[in-house]
Amino acid sequence: MKAPLVSMVMPAHNAEATIAEAIASCLSQTMEEFELLVMLDGCTDRSAQIANGFADSRLRVFAHKDGPKGVAWASNELMERASAPLIARMDADDLSRPGRLKAQCNLLAHDESLHGVTGKVHLLNPQGDGMQRYVDWVNGLHTPEDVLRERFVECPLVQPSLMLRREALVDAGGYREIDWAEDHDLFLRMLERDLRFGKVDDLVLDWRDSATRLTRNHPAYAAEQVWKMKAHYLARLPEVQEKGVAICGAGPIGKRLAKLLREEGALLHGFFEVNPRRIGAQIGGVPVAGPEEFGTRWREAVLLSAVGVEGGRERVRALAVGAGYLEGADFWCCC
Repeated sequence: MKAPLVSMVMPAHNAEATIAEAIASCLSQTMEEFELLVMLDGCTDRSAQIANGFADSRLRVFAHKDGPKGVAWASNELMERASAPLIARMDADDLSRPGRLKAQCNLLAHDESLHGVTGKVHLLNPQGDGMQRYVDWVNGLHTPEDVLRERFVECPLVQPSLMLRREALVDAGGYREIDWAEDHDLFLRMLERDLRFGKVDDLVLDWRDSATRLTRNHPAYAAEQVWKMKAHYLARLPEVQEKGVAICGAGPIGKRLAKLLREEGALLHGFFEVNPRRIGAQIGGVPVAGPEEFGTRWREAVLLSAVGVEGGRERVRALAVGAGYLEGADFWCCC
């Protein structure tokens, strides 16, 4: 086998129901110059028997039996063992489309300004409307600028659809074992370093939804942890550190964001609100201004949109652009 151009890394924990399909989808790629590394993370089911049953020189299987150590640990361990300059993430319950690696490698070779590349995702077995809305949203992010702009709305990249230049991943510090989502945390660190993520036009991944997926059950993905992560990285923005923030929306989301930002040391100037019962009041010692002051009051501050009602993001975005704010510089949407 030629030296691999891509190392696909797949953490797995008790994935006997899906791991065979996941591995087979990786080994069915239309390009040959890759390796697939699987870490069996404290598996107590038949995952090891299934993974080791594949007779393919491109597959290397590792295991530890000392209880599950988590996705971040397993991913970092696999990257240490990987030998290729490109790293493609994969999960043990998803399916990579056959042309995924070839299309992503071609884009990275064509555009050296990109540090990573993803592609379109198809959701398998959606458990309700929420995940499908997310997939529709993330599939609509086409350019590096889209990803940068939307990074605080939700996670702008689907981890098992992503290919990264190894050097960029290492420079960003890899995955961290933290109290919130390890993938979004990594992407926020990479984006604050001005790294760029592109997208191929192809469908690259069938992403399986289930009642047992980590995003539904692990405390790191709970709403409070998501908002703590957003506040942490918003507070690290140089513009926020220099000028403080004003928040659009004095409802539960805006109040929660304000509290967490203050805990991170950010200066909160006040809120903008359309509800007449809140206008003129104070929340946490700062004033609530009405729409007539939008675009003039606290104009030096970074504006954050925290309006959670349907269509709220689009309305605030239109108002902010009309008032001269530049999204991604002095204005960010947070939900």
